[in-house]
Amino acid sequence: MAGELTRHPGPDAAADARPADDVPLDMDAGWQPANWPLPRVNAVDNLSDALSSRGFTEGTVRVLSHGAVRPDELRRKLSDPAELRVQGGTLLIAETRLWSAAVVPHPANPREYGRRSYALGGAAAGLRVLPEPTTSAESPAELEILVDSPGTLATRLEDAQGRLAKDNPLGEDVAVEGVLQPLTVVPMTVRHRNGHRPAALLIAADGSSRISAVHELLDYAPSKVAYEWSSDSRLFRREVNRWIRLVQKQGWESLSEAEQQKVRVLTVPARVVIGFRPNERTLLPFHTAVRNFIGLTHIRPPKPYGSAVENEAKADAVLDALAQPTRTRPARISELEKQWFAGVITAEDAEAEGFSPHRDVRAAAICRSVLGGSTKRRVNDGIRSLTAKQKPTREDRVDLAVELIIRPYRTEQNDLLQRVRPRRAVLQRALRLPEIERHLRTELRLEGATADGPSLEDLRDAALEEVEYGLGDNGELGPAQTELATKAAYYMAVADPMALQREVFGGTAYEDDRSPATVLRAMLSRSRGVHQAYEVVRAGRRGETLYEVDEKGERVLTSGGEPRELTDTLVRHTYNGEPSRTDGQSTGFAAASRRWAEVRAKVEEFTKAVDAMADVPVTEGGKSLVERDGWDAAQIAELRRKLDRSDRRLAAWADTHDLAKEAAREQADDEETR
Repeated sequence: MAGELTRHPGPDAAADARPADDVPLDMDAGWQPANWPLPRVNAVDNLSDALSSRGFTEGTVRVLSHGAVRPDELRRKLSDPAELRVQGGTLLIAETRLWSAAVVPHPANPREYGRRSYALGGAAAGLRVLPEPTTSAESPAELEILVDSPGTLATRLEDAQGRLAKDNPLGEDVAVEGVLQPLTVVPMTVRHRNGHRPAALLIAADGSSRISAVHELLDYAPSKVAYEWSSDSRLFRREVNRWIRLVQKQGWESLSEAEQQKVRVLTVPARVVIGFRPNERTLLPFHTAVRNFIGLTHIRPPKPYGSAVENEAKADAVLDALAQPTRTRPARISELEKQWFAGVITAEDAEAEGFSPHRDVRAAAICRSVLGGSTKRRVNDGIRSLTAKQKPTREDRVDLAVELIIRPYRTEQNDLLQRVRPRRAVLQRALRLPEIERHLRTELRLEGATADGPSLEDLRDAALEEVEYGLGDNGELGPAQTELATKAAYYMAVADPMALQREVFGGTAYEDDRSPATVLRAMLSRSRGVHQAYEVVRAGRRGETLYEVDEKGERVLTSGGEPRELTDTLVRHTYNGEPSRTDGQSTGFAAASRRWAEVRAKVEEFTKAVDAMADVPVTEGGKSLVERDGWDAAQIAELRRKLDRSDRRLAAWADTHDLAKEAAREQADDEETR
């Protein structure tokens, strides 16, 4: 029964289930970079001499020598460059680290094709597309570009940085892990029609989005990088050294989160192009070879793996993170559990090791390990190991959990997309049920996980008690309801016909547009729905067809006397989300729970209304009216007084509840000591 499941059906079940070692889950450490020192002047001078001897222009020698984090290393690599073949020739490259203050985005970035402003169309001078770079007349492995004035280039660099940060936002990713993949950096000389002295740049031919994100984090203006730091080594070294000295003075742990993010991107890995060997047959110029390289990378890149493959890879990385102990905490799953979750052991071997043969039990165990709140940090670490995504969302975690769950099913179906794809989509939406993260925790005994654990009947009875207590109607399922919903969702999704499908987008008013997670909550909020979920799991484990059941758990028969097969339409019609009207209760906790659900819904509605008001612009496409002009103070004061009164009432209820719990604990302690 419920006691055997060690579950608490009251509203504080989630709080009671919180593990003792629970810590804030959004305080992920991120990458701690090496403490790079400011290079010695003689090392910079030695690199300058080596670059000059290879025929680089004076400007390139200056920016590349002071831009190198380790000048001695780059100098050694000049004599033994790596080769990167491109269409039309071979680029000679040296892999090294550069200070981020030495690199700018490609000023004629091809990512802006399709939105460029052309002079023939009447574009303003400062916004017109820049000419394509050409090969430098002074050095065969440098580019050259001609612009009207420094202001022209500065405007284009600022505009490019803003667009790149908007179109390909990488700021959150590099803030946590820095730049992982090297930028392909090419020297470029900027010449000006107005007679201003040339400017030497190191441009990111491949990686403009990354360096733009870095500059945004560091608050670097590209024009300052291009026209101040590139021409004055003392200013450049002063800018770099202020961050180095900050770390040396305060220590990494004493830096604020914002300061740590900036230090992480103080340097970037780079493949610096230091030479070019053209194809003897085509004699393609250097600037064309660079353009071909960019096109191969972005215009005709390798075909993306696709979301399913990406989630598969991330899922394996997450399992590694869960199975790996840290300095302060043990592994979250064993090596055997890792193999079971990954699906790399046979069903017979899994059962021999003590794992359940039932797919729904494995699905619930995966949800508990991947989606449970107490493992969130480990899971996010695993995701970031492949993506460097700063803040993986709950949707990210659900999607990779689903890929693990459906691995056996996919194998059985030979990866037939017409069967696998809709079931993957349904499970992704169904397992976004927020209660899964709150209730499926390791300290609660999972039904079916061990031979001596709670039975399926125990789980059903505990869920029925939670229904009687009003859980579900109050807007949130209890622990037993949640576990049963998770297990039933698996069989309802893989059934044929599917008994749970995706919501209808853009349908008529008569079509049900609720998400599968919402439908599950409505279903498990009713005694009949609990009996239905129990029957789904029972039949699913036996490989039987799913049939509809009534309030007593008995099969519903058609007019012809045949059991009625369970379908998505039938489930949505039966569990339409309306409050129960059959029990007539107007008193007690169940009735109060329904009222609490209304309170939560109205508050959510109020929040959305405030957001909608904030979105009203002054003019089409303009700024928010209320953010610019505000709103009548007397009207707002009146509304705030009403909200304050409700807020004080809610706080009083919470205090009363806490006092009652404390009194109950003291009474229990007294009885135990008698």
